[in-house]
Amino acid sequence: MIKFVLLALGVLAVQAVPRPDHLDDSPFFPVDMEDATPGPTEAPSECENFMYSKGMKSNYGMAIAHRLHSLTVEDIKYYFGVTVPADNGIPTVNLDMAANAARVIPNAPLATYDDSFSSMGLKHLDKILRHMDDKKYSIINYNTLEKVAHTFHMSELWTRASYYYDLLKNTPACDEMCACITDVANNDILPEIELLALKIKFPGITSGAAPGKPGDGAWPINYAYNQPHNDNSIEFRRVLRDFDFSGPEEEVFERAVEELDDHDESECDHLNNEKAWASWRQGFKNMNDFDNYQFAIYMHCKLRDF
Repeated sequence: MIKFVLLALGVLAVQAVPRPDHLDDSPFFPVDMEDATPGPTEAPSECENFMYSKGMKSNYGMAIAHRLHSLTVEDIKYYFGVTVPADNGIPTVNLDMAANAARVIPNAPLATYDDSFSSMGLKHLDKILRHMDDKKYSIINYNTLEKVAHTFHMSELWTRASYYYDLLKNTPACDEMCACITDVANNDILPEIELLALKIKFPGITSGAAPGKPGDGAWPINYAYNQPHNDNSIEFRRVLRDFDFSGPEEEVFERAVEELDDHDESECDHLNNEKAWASWRQGFKNMNDFDNYQFAIYMHCKLRDF
């Protein structure tokens, strides 16, 4: 396994991604709207109605949460060119999956990369391999190679989002948009991060086939984090927004099994052969580029005060 992982060093360096052909200079409609998730017929708040009027889609919370969930201070500097303080207000998923550890942390953390390495790729790889014996580190049930693949995948999304982020420097979002999209406590972003954190820590928790109790290892299949949950309805989003993620972890677990059933079985093949990689590869390719744009708007708004 280690030999195979190290062979991946040839692709570790972040490569320049071609500017998407469908990108134009419109401030809120940079991509073909056929690529975007249809907006809802109603929105829970005036803020969301405004965001939808400017081109944001009903999956914005899920899209942004996916791209936030492993973001670090160093990644923000590398991909978006902004140095943020420790108290940065950019929520993300805690990599510590120990029992009762906070699942979501309020600030993107320092990555503790080894700066004696010059490339971001080798810094990412080193961090993964330094924790490869820790079964409670990062995505539960992922093996080392899968954690490496996850890092490359996130690098791809952040690199693509950086194009839209740079575009927004010339066509900045208005103050109202920024106030709405960064108000994560009152929009879909923080609930989606909380949901993603639960799914990463307890694979299969919202599948409808209860995966047992926290920590019992009853769900043996990987969490297919690169796939969205299966219910983006207005009703489910309201349930998610009202869900209480606080309290003892076992109680949160039991409430989530009961209330957050979205039929997401989160199944994917372990990355141990070419057939499995073909499936993962296609999943990565299927990522919607419009979602990178939605994330870029969030980062544009969040980082403009630093």
